[in-house]
Amino acid sequence: MYRKLIFLSLIFVLFAPPSWGGEKKGPPLDITSDEVEYTKVKGKEVVIFTGHVVAIQETTTLKGDRLKFFPDENKAVAEGRAWMKDEKQKMVLTGERIEYYHDKRYGMATGSPRLVSEKENFILTSKEMEAFFPEDRFRATGRVKLVRDDMVATGKVLDYFNKERKVILTGDPQIREKENFITGDKITFFVDEYRVIVEDRARIKFIPEGKE
Repeated sequence: MYRKLIFLSLIFVLFAPPSWGGEKKGPPLDITSDEVEYTKVKGKEVVIFTGHVVAIQETTTLKGDRLKFFPDENKAVAEGRAWMKDEKQKMVLTGERIEYYHDKRYGMATGSPRLVSEKENFILTSKEMEAFFPEDRFRATGRVKLVRDDMVATGKVLDYFNKERKVILTGDPQIREKENFITGDKITFFVDEYRVIVEDRARIKFIPEGKE
């Protein structure tokens, strides 16, 4: 059972999911907490870490008030002021609940999740965030707000495709920079380029900067 604890720190490594290769063993994992409890719920094993939980594996650190691991489901759930930092990707994710399903390679953060990326230079907030590791894709839904320098992008759904390095906004999307803004049914912008594509009911308001 305890061999499976190696997967705990793989929770929500956004934008750059780990490469499994053909290895049977992963890098060492170090978990500390005030208390550890082993129990069964409806016949299923549960390992519960409570109080100042810290899980460290390579460049990833996960903290929370409580962490539950379900060996039968290969699922880990961090609850209560969940905090995750990845030094390699230069990002910090916070929320009330972060969970990861190893078999599906799928992660989810809820409870006012907030993602801060120093590498990509943005702050993202929403009601829910999901990571689809096999597709190298990330999704934020519900009151989405992305802030990058003077640019603020909002909408109901944000999809980030790491390989294509592009973001797609839908659900009343809008990109605003100072007094300038872009709206439409669908807005696509490319992270590494100064390029934006607006589809259906496009509207652009641009105020030229005056000369001093």
